[in-house]
Amino acid sequence: MLNHIKDLLAHSEWADAVFFRAWGKCDREDKELRERVSHCSGTQELFVNTLTGTNELPWKQIFAGEVKPPWADRELRGFDELKEFTRGNHARLQAIAATSDPAGLERRVTVPWFPDPPCVVSVGEAFVQVAMHTQHHRGQNITRLRQCGGEPRNVDYIIWLWKGRPAAVWD
Repeated sequence: MLNHIKDLLAHSEWADAVFFRAWGKCDREDKELRERVSHCSGTQELFVNTLTGTNELPWKQIFAGEVKPPWADRELRGFDELKEFTRGNHARLQAIAATSDPAGLERRVTVPWFPDPPCVVSVGEAFVQVAMHTQHHRGQNITRLRQCGGEPRNVDYIIWLWKGRPAAVWD
């Protein structure tokens, strides 16, 4: 299972790098792409923080409307910042996976943004969720990129396997 999770994370990074290279050749300021990539990268960061025990946001107060989440009034990131933010999240996720062992994948973590009832999953399940969530939104982004006149590439998992599990190329 651990090797499969590492493959999912490596594929996810490779596919995001392919996506960013394609996006970089067309409208980098497209608001829909910037919003969705911000959401996806922000979710990756939240999972990094959850997996490392550093997620200290006041989730109950955020969901009760008592406080605003830190991203509420933040200006939308631009292409270059999103690319580096996403790249850094992938590096952190893979570093966590690299130090994991099969028993560590069974450790339980609480996903705090689903408070009632509490969402408690294994570390392995959290890794799968972050990869699947990223894949879901990447598909939407590829559709949008095509609508903007871009030329997205096929980043299916099977393509990555067929190509010999290439490393991500960000530049």
